[in-house]
Amino acid sequence: MHFFSKEETVENVNSTDKEDELDNEIGVALLGCVDEEKCSELCPNEKQTEVINSSIFGTSSSFCKFINCFLGVLDFPLYLPRRLTIPVVSEDKWSKPMAVISATLAPILAVAVSSEGMDSPTSLAIGMTSVLVGLILGNLAFLSTKESRPPKECLLIWLLGGFLMSITWTYVLAQELVSLLVSFGYIIGINPSILGLTVLAWGNSTGDLISNVAMALNGGKDGQQMAISACYAGPLFNTLIGLGVSLVFASWWEYPASYVLPKDPFLCETLGFLMVGLLWALVILPKRNMQPDVSLGVGLLAIYFCFLFLRFAKGL
Repeated sequence: MHFFSKEETVENVNSTDKEDELDNEIGVALLGCVDEEKCSELCPNEKQTEVINSSIFGTSSSFCKFINCFLGVLDFPLYLPRRLTIPVVSEDKWSKPMAVISATLAPILAVAVSSEGMDSPTSLAIGMTSVLVGLILGNLAFLSTKESRPPKECLLIWLLGGFLMSITWTYVLAQELVSLLVSFGYIIGINPSILGLTVLAWGNSTGDLISNVAMALNGGKDGQQMAISACYAGPLFNTLIGLGVSLVFASWWEYPASYVLPKDPFLCETLGFLMVGLLWALVILPKRNMQPDVSLGVGLLAIYFCFLFLRFAKGL
């Protein structure tokens, strides 16, 4: 057993205090600057960092602002009509004047799009009726809404109106896109059916393709089944609902005369390849115990590329 004297104890305590102070100084020096003025000289603060970043990236940020302004100017002729005809009842975008204007102009635009191709007396009468309906809806919107917040009552009617007007604008833009593609094909000399087969079909299906692939890869055990269901349900909806509604409206516009479909020499060929693809899936899936594998995908891709090859060969 070792006994410490009083002087040794005091010396040991003083030495440990000095060592702790030295360690603290070393630690502070390693982690940061002890003197704030020297630290500000050696290490730039947040404002100095922002100045450095702005000097380095100033040109790129100004270029991005210019691009955003340029794209905003290009988008403004399409944004303003949509904003004036589509009712918006969200909290962050609520505006009572815009709501009143959209409630007034929405029926007029919807009738103008749907009455295309009608006789002049009928279209004039329907147009005057739409103007009257628009004025009534605009007055109701003015009396039933507030400046501070969107309406809480009859919210379903506002949402339904916004949904219908969004569909109307989608139809208008899709029709203009198809017209541009046809004009582009006539200028270059490409068959319009080939443009519809490639540019229009691929552009219309790219979003579905990306979402289905992501679902199949990251959706777990049920992801593949959901992706395959979406692959078949999407074209089924477009074929039955889209084609059915289009034919109903086309026949209604031509009434009492009958609507004549344009002749397409490739119609039977397209339907034949479609039936072959469905039969391939119908044969392969039961053999694989309803579990999709590589043979199903390879077969479908082979059928599609054969279809493209024949159409390009006949079209060009």
